[in-house]
Amino acid sequence: MAGTGRRRFLSSAALALPAGILAKAPQGDRTNHPAMKVTRIEALLLERPLADRFWMSIFPIGGMKPVARRLIVKVYTDAGVVGYGEGAGGGAGLFRQGLADLVIGEDPFMVGKVWEKLFAITYSRELAKRNWSRTDLIEAMAAIDAALYDIMSKSAGQPLYKFLGGYRASVPAYVTGGYYREGKGIPELVKEALGYIEQGYNAIKLKVGGVSGGYTVEDDYQRVKAVRDAVGPQVKLMLDANQGWDVGTAIRASNKMYDLDITWLEEPLHWYDDVEPLKRLKSHTRIPLASGESEATRWGARRLMETDAIDFLQFDANANGGITEWRKLAGMASMMHIWMAPHHEPHIHGHLLASVPNGYILESFANPERDPLWFELYTRRPRIEKSVLYLDDTPGLGVEFDQKTLDRYGTKLA
Repeated sequence: MAGTGRRRFLSSAALALPAGILAKAPQGDRTNHPAMKVTRIEALLLERPLADRFWMSIFPIGGMKPVARRLIVKVYTDAGVVGYGEGAGGGAGLFRQGLADLVIGEDPFMVGKVWEKLFAITYSRELAKRNWSRTDLIEAMAAIDAALYDIMSKSAGQPLYKFLGGYRASVPAYVTGGYYREGKGIPELVKEALGYIEQGYNAIKLKVGGVSGGYTVEDDYQRVKAVRDAVGPQVKLMLDANQGWDVGTAIRASNKMYDLDITWLEEPLHWYDDVEPLKRLKSHTRIPLASGESEATRWGARRLMETDAIDFLQFDANANGGITEWRKLAGMASMMHIWMAPHHEPHIHGHLLASVPNGYILESFANPERDPLWFELYTRRPRIEKSVLYLDDTPGLGVEFDQKTLDRYGTKLA
């Protein structure tokens, strides 16, 4: 009995210890600041026409009448801190249907709570009552989520990558180009690639898989070979089929292109069956595989990673689910020895890759005709130089928008 009483006493003392320690903590180690609240949200949809069509394997960027789109969200707080968030443009219409109201009054530091509150609508009757699309909501959440992280890191006086737990202050970047261009062939493609080298890039991604546009595997091989011969062996080359091939064609194409020293082959298989067949492709090719930009949640990305076929996960925090979801996936990928190489928007994903040890490389765009908003939208953003994105100590995401561009191309949603 004496032993039992002693054990009970020690157990009780152990449970009480943390509270006692906290109670005696120096005043300087404790804060009494009231919780911050979201007071207002502004949302703009930017639509900027493109002068030309840039074809991937199946679709042109921005549609047949090409338009560059960007969703811009500004989240205001009662503390005077304003957070900026961006999205790919999907779900923008929900801000005209009360989406912002669901975030008003919330504490931005409770970003996990806000994320779950919004995501829960995707599996409840509320989705039908509001007549919302599940996909639209997940896309719109990305911009809200980014703005909340911007608020938190600004409030802490830290750039986002340090707020998240900094790992490094710069991240390698590649440039995406090599689109199929109407009326242009291999000479123009080579000239384009050499232009990226002149800009300082040492990694380039090219488009392949245009079977439905009349491009055979041999045609793609000749396009890629011409670029490899022009840029030399020191430049990384990635290939993106944008779901343009079936399994047999992907196997044949990847093996034919292996001698061109390809860093990865991205989204090689048709949309309707592009997860499990990756295992068959993996067993028949020596080129590393990349995928994940089309996944909307960590559950879809989990199925992709569980194939043990991909080497690079390309989940896009700007288009789906936001930073909260991306961070969860980065941890899952790390345990499975998979690199993170996210799709699009380097100024957002730069912070994320800089905060994790399994961040590989950023996607970026260096052609104002293809991505004019990268060149027109910002008065401040992280610098890309010689194929590296550099982050500084500017609190938050480190971006400021050009008001003239917002006024010219923006439509107010909320």
